[in-house]
Amino acid sequence: MSEKLEYMDFEEPSKSLKDYFNMLRRRKRVLAITWLIVVIIFTLLAFLWPPTYRSQAIILIEQQDIPAELVQTTITSYAQQRIEEIKQRIMTISNIMNVAEEFELYSKREFDRMTRTEIAEEFRDAVSIKPISAEVVDPRSGRPSEAIIAFSLAFDGDSPSKVQKVTNEITTLYLNENLKERTEQTQSTADFLTAETEMLSRELANLDQKIADFKEQNEGALPEQNQFNISIVDRTELQINDLDFQLKELKKRKIRLEGELTQISPSAPTTLADGSVILGDADRLRAVQSQLRQLKSIYHEDHPVLLRLKREEATLLQVSSSHDAYNDTAKQLQQQQDKLSALQAKYTQDHPQIIKAERIVKQLADSIKGMERSYEAPRADNPAYLFVKTQLDSTNEDIRANTQKIESLNAKIERYEGYLSRGPQIEQDYQTLVRDYQNTYMKYQEIRSKMMSAELAKNLESERKGERFTLIQPPELPVDPVSPNRTALVLIGFIMGVGVGVGVVILLEALSNCVYSRTDLVGLTGNAPLAVISYLETQEEQSKHNRKRLYIVLGLILAGIVILLLFHFFIKPLDVTWYILLRKLGM
Repeated sequence: MSEKLEYMDFEEPSKSLKDYFNMLRRRKRVLAITWLIVVIIFTLLAFLWPPTYRSQAIILIEQQDIPAELVQTTITSYAQQRIEEIKQRIMTISNIMNVAEEFELYSKREFDRMTRTEIAEEFRDAVSIKPISAEVVDPRSGRPSEAIIAFSLAFDGDSPSKVQKVTNEITTLYLNENLKERTEQTQSTADFLTAETEMLSRELANLDQKIADFKEQNEGALPEQNQFNISIVDRTELQINDLDFQLKELKKRKIRLEGELTQISPSAPTTLADGSVILGDADRLRAVQSQLRQLKSIYHEDHPVLLRLKREEATLLQVSSSHDAYNDTAKQLQQQQDKLSALQAKYTQDHPQIIKAERIVKQLADSIKGMERSYEAPRADNPAYLFVKTQLDSTNEDIRANTQKIESLNAKIERYEGYLSRGPQIEQDYQTLVRDYQNTYMKYQEIRSKMMSAELAKNLESERKGERFTLIQPPELPVDPVSPNRTALVLIGFIMGVGVGVGVVILLEALSNCVYSRTDLVGLTGNAPLAVISYLETQEEQSKHNRKRLYIVLGLILAGIVILLLFHFFIKPLDVTWYILLRKLGM
């Protein structure tokens, strides 16, 4: 029997690896019991834990059938973003409650105990969505990149049939929601662009009307007519210069003809049948005055012949004076009319000089009308006089016509110069209208092009030729649970049992005050023992120890058999496991 000595207030000696082995050997029973308890706990935990089954569906993200260079879709979001958006749309509390009630995922007591929000959160935790990526080559850059080509959708639950049905329902919701969302998005995009196109079309029509009204209101002063207006003004000025030159020549001719006309008598002498000649008033006046001068030297002042000649002279003088006054007034009228025409070519109609000249012309015209009523001008019958008078009248008519042409051309210049003076402001306003029209037209063309692309994209989605979700692996009835991992739990129990057993042994050794070795005795007394006698077992003790070893071996064999049976019935059949092991080993 080993002697056990109690010690106090001694420094604990350091332990070697051999001491630890001896420690485990001394307390192997505690180690074995602790290990067995931990293994049993983890084994019971592995096989009593309620199983959780998972049904999974795989949805492929197929690209559109028609190349994107020909028809571009209006849906620009990434696949991962759309998957998350659809998840948020279908994982609403109302949808979750409908699914939970339809497939009886919770008992009535659980429905009463849990709130709708708690049920929804638990349901969302049971749903798992994982993207499936692949390395693809970007056709634009030619570089390899990660792209999501599919995603898995799974649901966890305690009933395999319910798990499969719920997964199938969620998959159906995903596919329908994706189709609905893409159709609605393309439809809303097309409707928006159509409305924008119609609005811009109305705005273009309004701007067209504004430009037409502006052109009508500013006819002749538009920017594109500036060069034409300048050329018109230049040509008109040349015409005015030519007419001015002609007018000067005509006036010179008029002065010459008037001079000639004053030297010719309007009336030519008339020869009667008896050969006598009747003179005109002017010639007769000169003849009477000549006779008077001759007869005054012969006869008395009261002589009848002189009295007759004086009366005739007075009558002829009266006629001559009326005729001269009429001619003078007519000449003054013609001169004032010429002056008025010249002033009208320089000034506007309301200028004081033009107003004064018009008043004088009116007065002279009224005077001539009064003279015409009281005096009838003698009828000219002298051919020479009539020839010169005709040339003078023609010259006056040419002067009047040229003056009117000059007035008309000056008015034309004034009108076109007005167009040119208004040109800068009109050009600014016109360019503003044109710029607004061009900007609106460019925007209209851009929006219309996008609208046509949106219509193609809408047809692409309605005919299911665009990017779409395709179910390539429908949910299957789960056979094996995904949790708990019984094998892992049992293995963890074996490992944890060893660790806990070693920990318990170390703890007991730390709490024990017994001496088990020569080293402990030397450390306590400071003196080495004379001899160390090993423990001698008796025959009875050896038999007892052998029985214990047998019981331990039998217990281990029984525990192994139990573990194999549990593995066979709860995890995987042993024959299947054996064949899998042979296949792994290549046998």
